[in-house]
Amino acid sequence: MSLLPVRRRPAAGQCVTDWLEHVAEDNGMLTTQLDSMLRQAGATTRFLPVKPNPRTVTTLSELTGAAASQIALATLARYDGTAVNLDDLTSNRWSSWRNVAGRGWFRLRGTAACPKCLAEDGYWQIGWRLSTVTVCPRHGCYLIYSCPGCGRKFADHPRSAFRGGTGTRCLNPLGVRTVCPVDVANLATVAADAADIARQIRHDRACEGSPTTVLGGPGPAQDYLANTRHLAVLLLHLATRPSANNLAPWVDDARREAQATDRVRWHLAPPADPRLRSAVLTSADEILTALDTSAGADLLATWVEAAPSGTESRLGWLADRTTMTPTLTHLTMAALAPHQRISTHLNRTDAPFRPSRIPQAVPEPLYRRHAGGLFMTAEGETNRLFLSLCLARQAGADNWADAADSIGLQPDLGTRTARSVSARSRPDPRELTAALERIRTDLHGNFRAREHQVRQLPADDWFEAWAGDFRPGTRLTSVRYAVAFLWCRWASGILATSPGWTAAPTRTERSAYRQFASSLDRHAAQALLAIPRQWSLAGPA
Repeated sequence: MSLLPVRRRPAAGQCVTDWLEHVAEDNGMLTTQLDSMLRQAGATTRFLPVKPNPRTVTTLSELTGAAASQIALATLARYDGTAVNLDDLTSNRWSSWRNVAGRGWFRLRGTAACPKCLAEDGYWQIGWRLSTVTVCPRHGCYLIYSCPGCGRKFADHPRSAFRGGTGTRCLNPLGVRTVCPVDVANLATVAADAADIARQIRHDRACEGSPTTVLGGPGPAQDYLANTRHLAVLLLHLATRPSANNLAPWVDDARREAQATDRVRWHLAPPADPRLRSAVLTSADEILTALDTSAGADLLATWVEAAPSGTESRLGWLADRTTMTPTLTHLTMAALAPHQRISTHLNRTDAPFRPSRIPQAVPEPLYRRHAGGLFMTAEGETNRLFLSLCLARQAGADNWADAADSIGLQPDLGTRTARSVSARSRPDPRELTAALERIRTDLHGNFRAREHQVRQLPADDWFEAWAGDFRPGTRLTSVRYAVAFLWCRWASGILATSPGWTAAPTRTERSAYRQFASSLDRHAAQALLAIPRQWSLAGPA
């Protein structure tokens, strides 16, 4: 096929159909004549602005002298693999467009427009056809998505790939030989929010393949664009929940559009209002561009509160509303952490950590230093026991009963303690995990060996000697309180399991022990705590 007399190449960012409309005008042709010329050469205009077939690209190149790569850049194929996925789209089958439409937020016809751009250069840009393009960064304004004259999208002409001419007028067909005369370049625009502009700039760079930082780390542009869209879909579903209040300024607008259109499939069609769509995408972008996963999860956590909490798990409900990419799954799991059972967060530690290093109850100084503000109740020994059970779970115990058994306690005590603390205090799992890591670092010694040392103390000799030096006149029956003191302070055991009791301690005995412990001065306490080590080294006299 011979070259046309007047030839031009597509301008940067210009849509292929707008370019060919100018080519036809330059050569004194109607767009219908250019369409017929292409068909006679075996080409087709089906899916022309989206992904023309190789035969069509070759024909256009032969007619205009433009390189095939230049023509491809004037179609949505330039965004294939980033903003869109055009796999399985073929011009040989009209129905193949459903393969792309089913992936969501894709329109075969129509485009948005920036009146200021049209007024400056007169070109319709290919990027305006993307549903995720809502702002013109160059002019800082929102794009216009429908013509006020005909009420339809721009370039909405179902029977032809081309408009009826060139220029900045709408030219949508209104009837027989009648087109919409509105000059889009003269339409008023609305200034865009700074956050929307920043998000659009990030989006446009990603569309060109530039890596983008997501949750504190670099990632492929395709992943960022997909995650932004899928997260936006999820936010739309959450925003239209009855329990969603004060989540974002755009929530009421989303509800009104959902009610007006009976829209329940946000994953297929985005909001029609461009400003609403822009706000949703920006909200998703703010979460994904947080400093790290924890910060992003904190932002998302306020949204997931709106998810139902019935028989279906929150995670299941959320996963049914959008495409859960690996990044979104990780982020959602982190946001749902406060709603999940604590046991799901107690992953086994990578470093070797034997149960013998775990006391029955975390020592009180470590508890106060690392976990004092973690619990809502003041039941110190119960909380310290629970922390030890958590450490045992991290060391390899499969359940709370096994955790208790591994540190020398009755299995049912582990189950009862976990239920009690979870119900009354509900510690934040992430804060709990961090506290456990700090406690584990500061734990030293073999607590099973310490327990054995306390159990092996002679009945009376050591107590009489200690009492004679530090508590003259103390009755021999108080030896059980001294043993309990060693058990709780030296071996970090719980009071009820002290070998000094012949039976479970009564409330009176517990009170007497606390009185005994509080009456010891620093020197008496230090001397008492030294006894197990002395007897284990020297043996009985």
